[in-house]
Amino acid sequence: MKSAFGIAMITLATLLATSCEDVSDLAIDKVAAPVVAEVEDLGTNSVAVTFFELDKSGILDKDKGIISTPVPNLGIDVFASGVMIGTFTTDGNGIIEVDYTADKPNEFAGTYKGIAFRIIK
Repeated sequence: MKSAFGIAMITLATLLATSCEDVSDLAIDKVAAPVVAEVEDLGTNSVAVTFFELDKSGILDKDKGIISTPVPNLGIDVFASGVMIGTFTTDGNGIIEVDYTADKPNEFAGTYKGIAFRIIK
C-alpha cells in the first residue's frame, strides 16, 4: 500500500513539473513600452504630456535609482476615446501640448528605438 501511494505521488509530481509551460494565451506578445508618459492638465481643454525613457540599471542602488530622461523629437499619435486627434512631435524637453474640444486625450502611440508602443492613460 505504501509503495502504491509513493508511486502515485512521484507520478503526480512528475506530471506537475513537466506540464507547466509558460505559454501565452494572447494573440500577440506583450512588450513593455520603451517610454512612459506623464500627463498634466494645463487648464480647460489643454494638456501637456511628457515622454521619458527609463534607465533602470541602477534600480538596486539606493544612491542611483531609476533615471528618467526626456525624449525629444518623438512623433506621437494622440487619441481621445479611440478617435485620433492628431500627430505631435515632442520638443527638446520631451513635451507635447494638446488642445482638445471634446474628450480628453487618453491614448498615445508611436515608435521609439524600433519598438512600437501605445500608452493608455
